[in-house]
Amino acid sequence: MTAWYAASSLTLGIASTVLALLAIRVFLWWRYKPVRLPTQTVLPSLTVVIPAFNEGAGVHASIVSVLRSNYPAEKLRLVVVDDGSTDDTWSHIQKAIGPFANRVTTVQFKENRGKRHALYEGFSRADSEVVATLDSDSSLQRDSLEHLVAPLVLDPRVAAVAGKVLVQNRHRTLITRMLGVRYILGFDFVRAYQSRLRTVWCCPGALQAYRRDAIVPELESWRDQHFLGARCTNGDDHAMTNAILNQGYDSVYQSNATVETIVPETYVQLTRMYTRWGRSATREGIRALRFAPRRVRHLGPIKGALMLMDALLQPITIVGRLLFLLAGVALLVTQPLALVGAAGATGVFGLVYAAIFRRSERSREWVFCVCYAYFALFALPWVQPYATLTVRGNKWLTRG
Repeated sequence: MTAWYAASSLTLGIASTVLALLAIRVFLWWRYKPVRLPTQTVLPSLTVVIPAFNEGAGVHASIVSVLRSNYPAEKLRLVVVDDGSTDDTWSHIQKAIGPFANRVTTVQFKENRGKRHALYEGFSRADSEVVATLDSDSSLQRDSLEHLVAPLVLDPRVAAVAGKVLVQNRHRTLITRMLGVRYILGFDFVRAYQSRLRTVWCCPGALQAYRRDAIVPELESWRDQHFLGARCTNGDDHAMTNAILNQGYDSVYQSNATVETIVPETYVQLTRMYTRWGRSATREGIRALRFAPRRVRHLGPIKGALMLMDALLQPITIVGRLLFLLAGVALLVTQPLALVGAAGATGVFGLVYAAIFRRSERSREWVFCVCYAYFALFALPWVQPYATLTVRGNKWLTRG
């Protein structure tokens, strides 16, 4: 009984702390709104870079979505880099650009070099004020680019902007349905509250924009980044966002700049993607601690303190997941009833996130918030610890 009481008290204490932190984030999220450009605003020149590897016909939709955007044609350029594909990706690229060839630059690597090298090639060929990236399995809505550059136009302190990523294949499987709500929460909640702190930690490669002048000094070090002696091939978006924040610029989120992307449909594919993300989160979370104290002075005492707390929570959460996994295994053996408390707390958090989700999308899909909470509790707790322990791993895992 004493062990049960101690375990229950610990679970309650952790849950109460997490709920308090969640309340702060909810307050920030509630006050978030995307910025909107005044009518007749002069838009900056923009280059969109699409890296592609063994994407096949899928790259066609990505290219067409850019070329059919309502962004002024005379200010929009597209660079498509075939990263040594071994399938018919190159032929689909050529078919897609068709009559728009004068607005598109295409590059074909003879062999696969990795996504960072493909993006580097695209960034190096841009001479515009703003550069953006779009994944080759993603498609833009027509007004997304105009909304994406808005913060860069209106605020010189902003140098990085995150778009909103939605799940295109959302209704394919139970996993994609859960990912559909997880993505909405990851953007309309997580990046929304981070945007209020002017510190979105990761602008997603599926749709992101940067001031070109801000990224040019960082390109070579970003391309050749190493961690613990290993070359970094994953987390290119997180690393570039950190490079921008390290310079003292701000990063924000635009919920009206939307893109649809393809997500994993099976458990194995999902865990591979999360492993890649987890390695990047470990590496870049540690890196962020180096410059986060400087941002406190930049943001002021209140926003700065909340940003610093958010920065500290990244590595703390990673360590916490490792300890949670170890404690969970121990409790399963010694005090299996203690897991009832953890399951109850998971249900509470799932319902809280479901309420947040309902504000972004009024549908019955909110039930998948609760489903995902339990799925993460029982099927995914090993992923982040594994990713952290294998942080030097540089395989893409889900490419090709």
